Amino acid sequence: MAILDFNKDNEKSIAIYFHSQERGPEGQPVYYSTPEAPAVITGYVEFRTIKELHGHDITLNFQARAESKWTEHYGQTTVSYHGLSILQEKSWDVPLNRVASSSSASDKKIPIAAGVTRYEFQVELEPSLPPTLEGKNGWFHYRFKAHLARDFPRRNMAIKQCVWVYSSTLTESQILRMEPRIYRTLWQDVLPVTCMLPSDLLYQGQIVPLKVQIGAFTESSSFRGQSLIIDSAMVKMKQYTILMEPNRLYTSKRKHKKTVFILPIMNNPQNEAEAWNPTHSNHGFERIVMVELPGARQLAADLESKALNKTHCLKLIMMVRPSGSTDPKDAKELRVEMEVRITSPRPEFVKQTQHQQVLISSNNVAPPPYQPNLIDLDDDGASQLGRPSMDDLPPLHDSYEASTEYPVEKKSITY
Repeated sequence: MAILDFNKDNEKSIAIYFHSQERGPEGQPVYYSTPEAPAVITGYVEFRTIKELHGHDITLNFQARAESKWTEHYGQTTVSYHGLSILQEKSWDVPLNRVASSSSASDKKIPIAAGVTRYEFQVELEPSLPPTLEGKNGWFHYRFKAHLARDFPRRNMAIKQCVWVYSSTLTESQILRMEPRIYRTLWQDVLPVTCMLPSDLLYQGQIVPLKVQIGAFTESSSFRGQSLIIDSAMVKMKQYTILMEPNRLYTSKRKHKKTVFILPIMNNPQNEAEAWNPTHSNHGFERIVMVELPGARQLAADLESKALNKTHCLKLIMMVRPSGSTDPKDAKELRVEMEVRITSPRPEFVKQTQHQQVLISSNNVAPPPYQPNLIDLDDDGASQLGRPSMDDLPPLHDSYEASTEYPVEKKSITY
């Protein structure tokens, strides 16, 4: 199919316009969707020509599509994979004005009349659809395509346009009545550790209070009565991606994992609420850490489809040792992994940033800056290898420069 070349086809044009006045990433029109009020995308197709021409009517197609592309190398052979999963689809036939009278206007051999033809369209999204997702090898787009077919040797005309959809799975009742999610572990069988989130369903851009409770060493432990020393600590968000290409016999897969952000947790001995080693910590202690999640362009939402899956895990990673040990090299890794689900924020959270503070306790402090994500410090096999995975982390009192740069490949959407 030949794509419209405006240098050669400047006498005619085809375009898609949307009624939304807001613009999101990539300059795309923005729509908001919630379980109670699914988004309704409205717009029109416009065809212009300054002289008569031959061609069929326009076919307009909408697809909510998950797509994945990657390559594998087998020796000197390179194999390309392409997975596609369409979760919602709708098509329209756009009749064009013809030169002939209405009695013969259905005959596509009749030339298209000079002038402008506009066709209004509307599509309501299904409530279960995920938000727009961008990525290097996998993405989820809400795409519109207008195609005007013409007989050889004439050139076909086509244009594609995407809209950015914030589709949230959060309901109003979930916002009002959040059920805390608790994650427990018994470190080395001697130290109980508990992490609590307001919910396991989080939204992009949310500031999440993470409550960390560290108990006393158990009675059967040789460290009983000692306090816990935390040499370094951080919170990390990991994103797991599975690219898939379904075939008749099997499904080709490729797995990726990526560190979305690393948030070092500072130690403030002047404030016991912000100190990792407060007085009387041999009886255990707790601390609330404010974790700010990135926005939609950097943090993808959870997705499950035949072509692309995305999941997330929030991790608390610390290097700890009992107070009886004076050598920091004796510190061992304490890790709590919290599986969470990521969705888009509701419209009121996107349009009014102050609403992002709804789930934050009244005595919170501003979150510390992100550590520049230069390398992936998360070595899931570090503990089994007998070496800490956080040796490269600076101590708690070091400062970090804020970094909000998350390189994401931009994709062209208009042809």
